[in-house]
Amino acid sequence: MLIQFSFENYKSFRDSATLSMLASSGKENPENVFETSAGKLLKSVAVFGSNASGKSNLIKAMAAAIMIVRTTSVRQLDEPIPFVDRFLFDPEGKKDTSFEFDFIANGKRYIYGFSCDGNTISEEHLLAYKTQKPTTIFKRIEESYQFTDSKYKQELAVLVPRNTPNKLFLATATTWNATATREAFLWFSRSIDVYEPSNPIPMFNSYESDKDGGLKEFTKRFLKESDINITDYSIESQKVESSGIAGFGAGLKHAVPLEQKAYKINATHLVGNGEEKRTFMLPLQDESKGTQNLFFLSPQLKNAFDNGYVFCVDELDASLHPALLLYLVGLFNSEETNPRNAQLIITTHTTELLSTHYMRRDQVYFIDKDNDTAVSELYSLDEYSVRTREDVRKSYLNGQFGAVPNIG
Repeated sequence: MLIQFSFENYKSFRDSATLSMLASSGKENPENVFETSAGKLLKSVAVFGSNASGKSNLIKAMAAAIMIVRTTSVRQLDEPIPFVDRFLFDPEGKKDTSFEFDFIANGKRYIYGFSCDGNTISEEHLLAYKTQKPTTIFKRIEESYQFTDSKYKQELAVLVPRNTPNKLFLATATTWNATATREAFLWFSRSIDVYEPSNPIPMFNSYESDKDGGLKEFTKRFLKESDINITDYSIESQKVESSGIAGFGAGLKHAVPLEQKAYKINATHLVGNGEEKRTFMLPLQDESKGTQNLFFLSPQLKNAFDNGYVFCVDELDASLHPALLLYLVGLFNSEETNPRNAQLIITTHTTELLSTHYMRRDQVYFIDKDNDTAVSELYSLDEYSVRTREDVRKSYLNGQFGAVPNIG
């Protein structure tokens, strides 16, 4: 469960920005929040802003931090740190990019963060809550490590020589079976995910490995409830030469350099009236972009709902009807469909979500960019004095909260 994400000096965000999942004291839409040891948390957050304001960079910042953690163990000594993309319009500005997550893993609250340039980790820290105040598990300033708790020092200090300047100690210690870092590292490995439509390979793999049919049933039900006329599907894979996938039929194709597989998916449609209905197969690549998006979202959606994970999507409404987006967000806000309290973070242009019928004020964030400095700013609707019966959508489109294009 995510409590808060902060970052600084990443892409268009020069200054520190924070996305908080902590619920305010507001009483509206009580089903949209859930209780934790850290207080009430939001089940979903929607981020609005004009084109090129930096909305995508928020999701990219989360993805970058997650991937740096996940890939650090395989990094060679002289290998640069990937995914670091600092603010470029201030040559005298900060050198390092910083990320910090406040989260709950396996019932315990942690704060983990790090700063880095493209080559070295300059700062890293992990704290855990035993009481109301956090205890430092470790803190690192470049190659200097601090352990304030004797128990953690005994376990972790001996692993310091195994780390390198370009690796995160969180991952290195966990690789060497340290229990103090394990739950925090595993949270990054499996409990938070970012949807990446440009890389459908993980989704293909999920469908192919669906031995018990659970994913198929979820996807069929999900498509049916989304009013998509697909009653079934089939998936085939074929090993291919790494040079390409020519000749693998008319289905959706994708070359996988590591797996060296091509995939073909056909969707089953039931067409006709009454007893005259017939089934037809259609390659997934011939389905609408929206249908393809729903299909590829399904594995990660199921994983989030089954396990109470955090799911982040940039422009979830791309190629989707507004009613479908409202339905998807509603799945996360509902106690019935989301009993494990999975969390959804999206960027969107679908202003229908601004209705207080769907979202609380603390569930709405805006991103605006100063064209003079090229700096993006993240802020919450909850920072404004919004009247109970105010038409938030109308106020937003009229520019009351910023984060809209200045046209003309």
